[in-house]
Amino acid sequence: MRRFFSIFKMDLTNLFKNPVLVGYNTVFAALIILIMGFLTSGNYADSRNAYQYYTVTMLVYGILNGAMTASNCFMERDIKRPNLRIIYSPAGGFPIYFSKILASFVFDYVLHILLLAVFCPLLHVTLGSNPLYFIALMAPVEFAAVALGTFFCCVFHCEETTSMLLSLTVSLLCILGGTFFSLDGLGPALAFISKLSPVKWLNDAFFAVACDNSLALFWPVFLGAALISALLILGCRLFFRTEDYL
Repeated sequence: MRRFFSIFKMDLTNLFKNPVLVGYNTVFAALIILIMGFLTSGNYADSRNAYQYYTVTMLVYGILNGAMTASNCFMERDIKRPNLRIIYSPAGGFPIYFSKILASFVFDYVLHILLLAVFCPLLHVTLGSNPLYFIALMAPVEFAAVALGTFFCCVFHCEETTSMLLSLTVSLLCILGGTFFSLDGLGPALAFISKLSPVKWLNDAFFAVACDNSLALFWPVFLGAALISALLILGCRLFFRTEDYL
């Protein structure tokens, strides 16, 4: 256990020392919310609703992009070298990939909560009558996203390939799921296609908690993300090979 926490501490420290990742999850996310909210405010009842919409959808987008945080934590060139010492140590394989998952989760989760703490009072955005439900729902989705990124690293053994595939997949699912603009008003065909994207269900679950104070989708999404996380960790165990990581 002590070896695991030593590895976890190293991974978490490396993430917080990465200005690109810190900026992407804070400054970049904040600018996107402000710009999209400002540009589309005329299409909603008022600007507050626009900022409400993009705070939620861009948060989900940022959570899913946590998969790229995990791929960077796992296979970024400057990180791979010190990790070689871990591979040759008696720590075993599990601490190597699980510490990447846990460190990426803590990193993204903390920064996204800080982002909400700043933006909610600033833009008068609500997270529902009990914000703890909203924050609790973020946790398993964040964890599933970083587990997916680590799983892809275990399968493809290359950060560039992993990041490209993840970026393409996340962006496509988010476009179909209504992250940047809702497809519901563009006809029944596109509205049906939008429902096929899991991001649509994620957005609906977070909106239900934040805007309707409804927990109807809370447990399905919470338990579904937890199950997906467990399956992805099992997949990492099956596909992780130290010789491929070298």
